[in-house]
Amino acid sequence: MTAKQVKTGPRLPLPRGEWRWVAVFAAGGVLVLPTLVYLAGLATLGPYDGGLLAFWGSFYLALSTLKPTAWLLVTGPYGLFWLLRLARRALSHKPPLP
Repeated sequence: MTAKQVKTGPRLPLPRGEWRWVAVFAAGGVLVLPTLVYLAGLATLGPYDGGLLAFWGSFYLALSTLKPTAWLLVTGPYGLFWLLRLARRALSHKPPLP
């Protein structure tokens, strides 16, 4: 088999620039949102046992055990971005000329 005949495997169905958005929003969901949730809980419910580091530990443990609530927090920013983009596309659609 020559270099031109090597199969590269299946491609994932996201456009090339979309991976950048997935990475940005996933990083925000993993790093920023847990901190914001902790601060909101601190302001409304009072201190969390163990502080911010214990909260992060609980969050990352929930991620590693595939808890849906933790994964919703991680994927939520990208999902909201996707829905807003979809709404913008639907609202900017111009009707065909008669």
